[in-house]
This record gives sequence, structure tokens and C-alpha cells, in this order.
Amino acid sequence: MCGGGGFIDHLYINLKRSGIHTFKDDEALKRGENLSPTLLKAIKSSKVHLVVLTENYSSSMWCLDELMHIMECRRNNPGHVVVPIFYDVEPRDVRRQRGSFGAYFSKHEARHPEKVQKWKDALTEVANRLGHVRANYRSEVELIYEITKEIGKMSTISYMQLPAYAVGIRPRVLDIYKLLCFGSDDAQTIGICGMGGIGKTTLAKAVYNQFSDRFEGTSFLENFKEYSKKPEGKIHLQRKLLSDITKNNDQVFRNRRVLVVIDDVEDVDQLASVGIDLSCFGPGSRIIITSRDMHLLELLKVENIYLPNALNSEKSLKLIRLHAFRTRLPLAMEVLDSFLFKRSISEWKSTLKSLKSLPNDNIQAKLEISFDALNAFQKDIFLDISCFFIGVDKDYVRCILDGCDLYPDIGLSVLKERCLITFHDNRLMMHDLLRDMGRHIVRERLQKNVKDGVDYGIMLILKAEVTSVENLEVKAFSNLTMLRLLQLSHVHLNGSYANFPNRLRWLCWLGFPLHSIPTDFRLGSLVILDMQYSNLKRLWGDGKQPQSLKELKYLDLSHSIQLTDTPDFSNLPNLEKLLLINCKSLVRVHKSIGTLHEKLILLNLKDCTKLGDLPLELYMLKSLETLIVSGCVKLERLDNALRDMKSLTTLKANYTAITQIPYMSNQLEELSLDGCKELWKVRDNTHSDESPQATLSLLFPLNVISCLKTLRLGSCNLSDELVPKNLGSLSCLEELDLQGNNFRNLQMDFAGLSSLQILKVDSCSELQSMFSLPKRLRSFYASNCIMLERTPDLSECSVLQSLHLTNCFNLVETPGLDKLKTVGVIHMEMCNRISTDYRESIMQGWAVGANGGIFIPGSSVPNWVSFKNERHSISFTVPESLNADLVGFTLWLLLKNPCLCVFLQFWVDFKFIYNE
Repeated sequence: MCGGGGFIDHLYINLKRSGIHTFKDDEALKRGENLSPTLLKAIKSSKVHLVVLTENYSSSMWCLDELMHIMECRRNNPGHVVVPIFYDVEPRDVRRQRGSFGAYFSKHEARHPEKVQKWKDALTEVANRLGHVRANYRSEVELIYEITKEIGKMSTISYMQLPAYAVGIRPRVLDIYKLLCFGSDDAQTIGICGMGGIGKTTLAKAVYNQFSDRFEGTSFLENFKEYSKKPEGKIHLQRKLLSDITKNNDQVFRNRRVLVVIDDVEDVDQLASVGIDLSCFGPGSRIIITSRDMHLLELLKVENIYLPNALNSEKSLKLIRLHAFRTRLPLAMEVLDSFLFKRSISEWKSTLKSLKSLPNDNIQAKLEISFDALNAFQKDIFLDISCFFIGVDKDYVRCILDGCDLYPDIGLSVLKERCLITFHDNRLMMHDLLRDMGRHIVRERLQKNVKDGVDYGIMLILKAEVTSVENLEVKAFSNLTMLRLLQLSHVHLNGSYANFPNRLRWLCWLGFPLHSIPTDFRLGSLVILDMQYSNLKRLWGDGKQPQSLKELKYLDLSHSIQLTDTPDFSNLPNLEKLLLINCKSLVRVHKSIGTLHEKLILLNLKDCTKLGDLPLELYMLKSLETLIVSGCVKLERLDNALRDMKSLTTLKANYTAITQIPYMSNQLEELSLDGCKELWKVRDNTHSDESPQATLSLLFPLNVISCLKTLRLGSCNLSDELVPKNLGSLSCLEELDLQGNNFRNLQMDFAGLSSLQILKVDSCSELQSMFSLPKRLRSFYASNCIMLERTPDLSECSVLQSLHLTNCFNLVETPGLDKLKTVGVIHMEMCNRISTDYRESIMQGWAVGANGGIFIPGSSVPNWVSFKNERHSISFTVPESLNADLVGFTLWLLLKNPCLCVFLQFWVDFKFIYNE
């Protein structure tokens, strides 16, 4: 408590009587110019700081020094609370150092010029906080009563200690705030799920510290898993929970609004064994559970689950500066930081070098906790992924693992639930430390088995540079009889394959050097054969008996530019996926492909530029879901039998020579015909009364594919007259791509496409106008439409999120845009004909409710922007006296070359700003 006058004495006595431990800066402590160690210790250890600001407060350099330390302590630890009391002074005078506050600073400038700005900043910061103004109370007694009541409530909260450098905490706390749903009076449970070491406990502590004051009782049950395994630990947890919440009060537990954090729960039974029933907490309560197991949270019926990500590069760099060592996991940072502290540079370098081959034992021990909890199949899947399949398509890996009898459907699900892997764009991802741990375990296993004389050759990777093929002897592999996963890259093997491992399930041999597979190369156990960029001309040589690969499900010969024929598919009876991308010499697909009518689900023939026809047997593939023939420039037709392919959902035929689309199955969801210019040539209809549009509708029967969701007709030489009338019948269409066509006045009523969310007309260089837009449109792309003067009315596109109009040089108006509040991103670079007034109306309307960015031509910041700064960087303090509701701020950037005004908006809950 700092300040002066008899008021301080009365307040101090009242706080002591209320049982609140209070420290007062007595005059005895003020001797000398420097703050005493006793006072500095009191400032650091106090949870609440009362600052009494009087008319003469700024006259005391000692008081200003004390305030500076208090505010610094608050910035370094958000758990500290600063409460200003404005005693016969106005907050605005303190904030701006006006009146007596400003007068004293002219004297301070002479003695301590280096401190003046810091003192002013501290006064501004404390004046921006919520506090008590003496003038707002009828008497000092009432003021003291209210202060005592407020501090009494704060003193019941025990704050959790956070790491000194809690980098990246603020945005995560903001995310949790949204999940807490403080507007609801129901008791709710929130989950924080993530792999070991990612910072779940730190985040839970930060959330606990930030919101504890909103509840009648709080408790943080740390290390719940470890305590719940022991009888005495269970008793400890029960006593702590009851003691924290009731404070030995007889008030009924069930009726209290409480915040409880249960940290590191491993099993549902652990909660029951401690006697915790999530349904028994009072109205408005919030229960936060941290766990490594997503499935556990689902069993507990936790609906709001937060998955913290690893730090991005910017935050990692900040961690480097603060800790002088980079790892992305807070747990790992803690272990390595303690190990490297006060060690020499040479010891650091030695440690860094050793970590590349051997993870720190303490880190690995903590990370292996989750690994040890897996069953044998799940452990094998984890190790396979760590060595081979990071960044690889999930379905591809699932096929391999299934061929290895590892039950990947449940295995991958468990690894994801335990946060040992993640999925990004359907690719398997794994944290670097988990990857290193997995590879270290594999190395240890291999060394142990080699020592014991056991063949444990489960996986092997050999790679050479593309420019210099590595030559090895085949016999080098003869002892690896258990080898099941093999990856070779641009390796040439010499010798007989008779003793080559024959239990392989996955063979990935990039740059296979031979023109055909040798007859003694036995591949009967293969599930996946990946020979991209090979020298193969045929899979099996002329006159040689082909092997029967009954287990093979996935064959990829893409970029094998010498391949002329596909194999006889009768020897591949269970093939599910066939990829022949960019096989530029391929001229024939073997008619035996029809034997796969119940198996094949994917056929990719993209960029097979010599392929002129498809066998009729191909249309017998009842199971085929995806057919890709894009870039087959000699392909002129698809047979009418296409309609009988009942499973086909995706057809991509971009940049082919096809002249007519046959009737297709009603199940088709994606049709891509970009660059198919032959389709749209005006047919001779001189003897018909039909218009070109009507004739085209007959040639292009869209009305029978009513389930279509995506249609791409870009760069097809389409004109106003060649838009099929039946396009409006696609009631399920969600994305329509018409970019690069020759429209002038696009009169199609897009409003009839009730499900359309994405519309692209980019680079339609002759387009001048459009009739309408669909009401549910979320993204509209019309960049490089250099003749477009105005867009259709946007006011009814109530859910529009992004608008792209870059390089629309003649654009003068976007009707209704100023009325929309949902558009997050607007690109209008080089739209120089838009008037200044209209541009400002757009920006003012957009600034009310959106967040994201607007890019618009301009040479100055509007007059209604209150704060302007022409320096290269700006900094400012957000007032904490604002209400707790979400508010935002807008940032303008003026780029002088090219002349562009960038207008960005951010939403911030100012209460949550931490000092990072």
C-alpha cells in the first residue's frame, strides 16, 4: 500500500481487522533516495497493490520510484493486481500529468532526466486501470468499506506460479475465454488436450489466474494423475478441493459458483476414485480438465475442447531471445534450460550436437509416458510414422499399415487422441521431439537385437542424389529376411534378386533403374508398390511370365516417362488405387482393367499426353470413385457408358480434346472441365429453331447431375450466349469456377443457385457487368476483370466473408458493400476509379463489425482516424479501464509505392493483455 495522509492509516487498520495481511510503506522505510530491500521484497510478494494518488503524489521521487516498481511487477506477473485510489484528484489529470502532476515534473527533469519518462509511463498506466475515485463516495467510511470488501474477495484467491517467460500465452487465454461462455449460467466443463509438454498445465494456470476473481470458490488440483494412484493421494485431493472451495465455511458446496482445474487426468476412473462428479457443481461453475487423451474427454462428454498448437516461428524466436535455446515445447524447454544453465559455450555446442542423435534423457522420459501407454500395435504404428511417414497422405499410410496387420483405423485414432500425431491437409504430422524419440527407440531396439543375434530388420531407407545413382549389391539385403518397409531413392542394385527379402509390404523405389521388374524379384507380399520416376517401359518384360500380386492395393508409376503400357490387371486382382501421372509415353490402358470392377476406386491418368482413348472395359468399374484424365490432350471422347459408373463422384478432364460430355451418374459431386475449348464451339444449328444456349444444354446435360457440388469451367472460351441454361438447375452446387472466359454481360441469375458459396470469374477481361449474386455467397473472386465497372448488389450477400477485386481498373462501385458487417478480407488494389467518398463509406461501414484486412487504393489516412503516426513503428498502451466486453482496434498502413492503403482490424479483450 502506498500513498499518504490519515486516510491511509484508517484504511490500513480496517484491512488488518478484516484479516487481510497488509504491508504499509512507513516513513522509516523512506530514508534515502533508493527503495529499501524490505520494500522491494514486499512489492514482489504482495498479490494486491493499493496506490493512493493524492494531489502532491508526483512531488515525491520516492513515491514515483515505488510506483514504477509496482507497475513493472504487475507486467511481469499478471497475477498481481493494482488498484488505484484517486484521493481528491481526477484520473485524467494523473493519466496526462496535468495540473500539479505536471508542474512537479519540471523540477524532476533537472535531477533525474533518465527516470522522468518511466515515471510518466507508470502514472499513465496506473490511471488507466479501474479504481476508486473519492469524489464518487459520500464519505471516507463508505470508500474504505468498498475497498476492504473488494480486497477481501481478492485475497481468497491463490494464484498459480507461471514460468518467467510464458511466451504465446495471451492468444491461448483468449481462445479459452471464448470456450468458458461466461454469459451462460449452466455448469460447464472445458477440456485442454495436447501431447505431453505442449503447455497444457501452463495454459490452465494462466486461465485460472485470469478468471478466478469471477467465482465464489476456486481450486487447482495439480498432478491429478499421480495423486490419484495412491490412497493417501486421493485423500489429499479430496481435502484440497473441499478446503479450497469452502474455506472451512458451512456453505453448501453444490450451490456455489466455482472454478476447478483438474490437471493431467489419464482415466475416467481416476475422477470417480476421488469422488468427483462433474454433474454436482453449482450453476455458473466452470470445470477445466487437462489431458493427453481426447477420447477420455469425449467419454466425459466435454463439448468445448481446446487443442493448443506448438509455437509458431515468431514465438519460437522470442523464446530463443529469452532462454537462449530453441525448442518448441515448454516442458522440453524447462528440462534443457536447467541442464544448460551456466554451462560454457563449448558444452552448449557439444550438447546441441549430441541432441541430433540422442535426445536428452529427461525429455525422452517425459515424452515416453504417452508412448508406454500404447498397446503393441499402436507402438509399431507410432514408430513407423516417426521413421517413414511424417508429412505423408493419411490414406496412403493407412493402406500400408493395414497391409502390415496393424489395425490402422483404431491405431491412428488413438495416436491422434493421445496427441502423438496430428492431421494437416489429410497428411500425418508429428512434433520434432516425438519424431526424434521414436527414431531413438528404433535405434535402441535394432542395436539390442543385433547384439542378441536376432533379425529385426523391419524398415530401411537408402537414398542417393538424383545426379549420381548409388550402386549396391543385391546380396547386401539377403540377411534382412524380416524386412517389411523399404524405401530406396535412385539406387541401382547389381546381382540376382533371388535372395532379396520377400516379406516386403511397402516398396518405395524412386528412380527404379531397369526397364522391367526382374522375374526373380519376388513381390508377392507387397501391399504398396511406389516406383515413381522409374525407367520402366513395362512392368514385366516381353515374353516373361508376370507375377501375381494378390495383396497389392496401391500402384504408383507416375512420372515414368518411358512407360508405354499398363500391366495386365488380371494379375493385380485387389488393386484399389492406380496412379500413372505424367507417363508421357503411355498409349494404352490394358483392357483387363475391367476385372477390377469391384475393387478400383482411384484412377489418375493426368498428363498422359499420348493417350488417345480409354478401353470400353474401363466403364465397367462400378467401384471407381475418382477418374482423372486432365492434361490428356489427345483424348477426344468419354463414352456414354460413363452414366453406369454409379460410384463415380469426381471427374477431372481439364485441358482435354473432348467434344461432348456424355450423360453422367447422378452421384457425381465434382466435375472439372477447365480448358476444354472444343466443348463450347458453336455447332451448326442453321436447321434448328433452338438457340445456341438451348443446343448447348442438350450437349451438356447438367440437369441429370443434381448432386453436383463443384463445377469448373475456366478458360473454356465461354461467351454470354454459351452459358448453359440448365446451369441454374444445380441446387446443390457450392463452388462454380468460370474464370478466364469471354463474358461481357453475364445475365445468368446466380441468385437461383441457392447453395453456391464460392464464385470465381477472375481474368474475364471483357466482363462489364453481372446480373446477380447468390445470397449464401461466402467468397467472390473477380480479380483482373479489367472492364468491370460495378459488381451486382452485395447487400443481400449477408454471409460474404471475402471479396477479391484486384486490378479491376474500371471499377467505380460495389453496391451494398458498405452495408455488410461480415466481410473479413477485401482486396481492391488498383481499383483507382472508386471515388474518395465512396471508399471512405466502405471503410467506415466495414470497420464497425469485421475483422481481417482491407486493401484499397489511397494516398492518405481518413480524417476520422484519431491517432496518426508517420514513424516506421508505433507503440501504445491499451487502457485497462475499458469494460470487459470484447472491443477492437484498427491499424492503417500507408504504402507509398505502390499507392495503397492497407486497413487491418484486430479484436482484443484488453483485460487479457499480458506482458510477453
